[in-house]
Amino acid sequence: MSNLILALDKELSPSVLSEISKYIGKLKIGYPLILRNFSYLDAIIKIHWEEVIFDLKLADIDNTMILIVSKLLNYGDSFISHSFIGVEGALDKLSEFLKQNNKNLYLVLSMSHKGWNDSFYPYLREVARKIEAKGFVVSATKLNMIRVVRDDFKDKIIISPGVGVQGANIGDAICNGADYEIIGRVIYDAKDPIEQAKMLSHMQEVRINECKRAENR
Repeated sequence: MSNLILALDKELSPSVLSEISKYIGKLKIGYPLILRNFSYLDAIIKIHWEEVIFDLKLADIDNTMILIVSKLLNYGDSFISHSFIGVEGALDKLSEFLKQNNKNLYLVLSMSHKGWNDSFYPYLREVARKIEAKGFVVSATKLNMIRVVRDDFKDKIIISPGVGVQGANIGDAICNGADYEIIGRVIYDAKDPIEQAKMLSHMQEVRINECKRAENR
C-alpha cells in the first residue's frame, strides 16, 4: 500500500473507489463532497479504508465544533481542525470529545496557499504541544516546514496536501519527513482514476526509494 491519501471532493462510483483502495488506503473527505451528496457517505464507508479523514478545517468554539463532528462520527475515523483557534474553550474540549468516541484529531500547522503566513508557526507549535493530536497537516509545497515540524514532533503523523495541481512533486514530502501525501484532482478528474492511482502509487514508491539510496551513499 502506498503512502498516499485520496482527497475526494466529488463522487466516483463505489466500484472505482473500491479498486483505488487497493493502491491508496486512506481517504480524505471535505465540505464539497459532504454538502453535495451527504448520502454518498453511506457508500464510502462500505469500502475497506485504513482511515477516513474528514477535512473540515474546524475553527470555532468547542460546542459548535463538537456539534459538527458528532454528525459524522459513524462515517470516519479522524477530523482535521485549525490550530490557531487555541486550546481553552476550543481544542481542549474537541480533543476530549473525539478521544471519548475513539476518533483522532489532526491539526493544521501550515497550508499551501500563498496567503498562509508561517511566521505564526511558533504559536501553532505551542498549541499543538498542549493537544493530543494524532498528527499534523503541513503543505507538501513547503518542504522546509515539513522538516521543521518533523524535528519538533518526531512521533506524530504528518500528512501533506498540495501534490499535483498545487505544484508539489510526488514523493518529495515523504523524503523530507512527511508520512503521507494527499492527492485529489489528479486522480478523481483523470480519464481512468484507477490506473492513475496505480501509476501515482508506483511513482511515489520510486521517488522514496531514490531518496533512501541517496541517504545511504
